[in-house]
Amino acid sequence: MTGQRTAVGRVLVVGGGLAGLTLATALGRLGVEVDVVDVTDQVERWGLGLTSRVMYALESLEVLEDCRAAGTVITGRGSLYDFMFDGAGERMEIPSSRSDRARRLPAGIVIYRPELFRILRAHAAAAGADLRYGVTVQSMDQTGDRVDATFTDGRSDSYDLVVGADGIRSHVRALLFGQQVRPNYAGRISLVWIVPDAPRGPAGFYCCRGTLVAVSHLPGQLAYVATGYGMPYAQVTQPEAVRLLREVLDRFTAPHLLDLRQRLTADQDVRVKPYEWLLVEPPWHRGRITVIGDAAHATTAHLTSIGGMAIEDGVVLAEELTGAESVEVALESFQRRRIDRVRMVVDTSEQLLRMQLEDADQRDIALVRNKALTMLAGPY
Repeated sequence: MTGQRTAVGRVLVVGGGLAGLTLATALGRLGVEVDVVDVTDQVERWGLGLTSRVMYALESLEVLEDCRAAGTVITGRGSLYDFMFDGAGERMEIPSSRSDRARRLPAGIVIYRPELFRILRAHAAAAGADLRYGVTVQSMDQTGDRVDATFTDGRSDSYDLVVGADGIRSHVRALLFGQQVRPNYAGRISLVWIVPDAPRGPAGFYCCRGTLVAVSHLPGQLAYVATGYGMPYAQVTQPEAVRLLREVLDRFTAPHLLDLRQRLTADQDVRVKPYEWLLVEPPWHRGRITVIGDAAHATTAHLTSIGGMAIEDGVVLAEELTGAESVEVALESFQRRRIDRVRMVVDTSEQLLRMQLEDADQRDIALVRNKALTMLAGPY
């Protein structure tokens, strides 16, 4: 892919997450010199569902086969949401999304987040990206067609473009737009448990009295269990997280959830994260500095699109920078391609959360979800 004309020669990507690594890989293969900086190399130990059109993005990055090998592949013509169970573990008959009947790629992949990062980091480095951890950008100054960046380790350098892919609490976004854009707490925390030596059983979504528990099986006898818990925003200790997850699982009589519940001992690691959402209204850039991924638009997990939207962002921005007459034109085109799609994901996810809390009929929830999934099956 090298040799194609791009609007940039040197790019700084702030944030080595899904959007940043995806962009670094795509640009590196085009011959662009890319530096990626991140304050940490630590990766959250979550499971991640990648669905719908994201399979095509992974294929374009030449990482799909690695992801297949490292994750659990969802086959068939539907979606992850075809596997819905009630509180007792009985299969629920609800409308299914069948928008991509000619699909040649998997319906989705569930993968352990550290494994996905291992794959993306390896491909970004192979594409020539320089990945540096323990450092980030401190300040930036735009002059003409350059951005001068000063780093927290005292170094400085100049770039054609700076991309803030540094997450929902983006430092780059704050430098661009100040503190007026902040995450919105959705009133619930997520509880995530990676179960070692997990028993096998029906994977999917279990529903009971306004509560949804997702269960996926990962390679290596691991299971991924995720749910939400409504409470005011607060720090939650590890013992408290275990207690809250037990409380949620105690609402169910499904045999597989009971088997998992028995393994939820006090020494298990239950991860906690607030459900938050954010949408930066256009423009997402000022001059030659822009934000992408969760720095521009973040969503709750209720449409299984958190990681997918970030990966799509990286692919689309690289596409727009290829052959564009200027950086400004590329950034404006990128924003036009993404804004309606990501707005739909943010809005629909918030609607699905609200319907879940109201214990709405799962068939009504499925109709809302399937409309969004049909749109997401279309080109990004």
